Amino acid sequence: MAEERRYRILIIEDDPAISNVVELNLRLDNYDVFLATDGEEGLKMVKEVEPDLIILDVMMPKLDGWQVLMQLKSDAVTRDIPVIMLTAIDDERSRVIGLRGGADDYVSKPFSPLELAARVKVILDRVSRARRPPAGAGEERGREVLEQIPVQRGEAIKLIPIEEIHYIDTKHEYAYIHTFDESYLTTYTLAELEKMLDSRKFFRTHRSYIVNLRKVNQIIKLSRNAMVVTLKDQKESRIPVSRRQAALLKDKLGI
Repeated sequence: MAEERRYRILIIEDDPAISNVVELNLRLDNYDVFLATDGEEGLKMVKEVEPDLIILDVMMPKLDGWQVLMQLKSDAVTRDIPVIMLTAIDDERSRVIGLRGGADDYVSKPFSPLELAARVKVILDRVSRARRPPAGAGEERGREVLEQIPVQRGEAIKLIPIEEIHYIDTKHEYAYIHTFDESYLTTYTLAELEKMLDSRKFFRTHRSYIVNLRKVNQIIKLSRNAMVVTLKDQKESRIPVSRRQAALLKDKLGI
């Protein structure tokens, strides 16, 4: 039996003290690790190495991390490679820019190499699950159906299981996940999530809202043309339903 291919990780970082420590910890976890010292070299090595994940510093000579990320995500060959941004910049705006630009995680310096290795494992595990076709997916077979969604609160990144989601909404182009009692920023747009969620379980009630049908408590008709659904979350959230979607929603709920 052929030996299973090990995950390849490319570190693009101009500080050898940092890259060497990260490399050591990742090799201890049995990854193949490759190093690039600036953005230009990193882009060349991506084509040669074909990494499964990239750890990308932001502040670098020649091409900075934002420029590298933009080129990676604009190329059909490299756009699906997970990227962890590694930088001394720790303000929320920069984190959002990185995540909205296609980064999968954002780690601020100084950081724990063990924590970074743990984040690498979480992302690679998620990618591995996403590549497996869902069993018995029926109409969902043939496209990616999410089991967990990566979310952010402050500097923390975590994965939210699909079954814990009550509803999703969008503000200023960013989608937010709402569980029973918490809310989180996601790395996806509402339209992207709608394509990846199981349409038998999730329904877009309004241009700005997606609800988990299993979390719907009741439908309330406010007037001839206005309707909301209440959810089973802590706040008993009221989610608007557009008139165009009302009949479809009732059909989904068997009403």
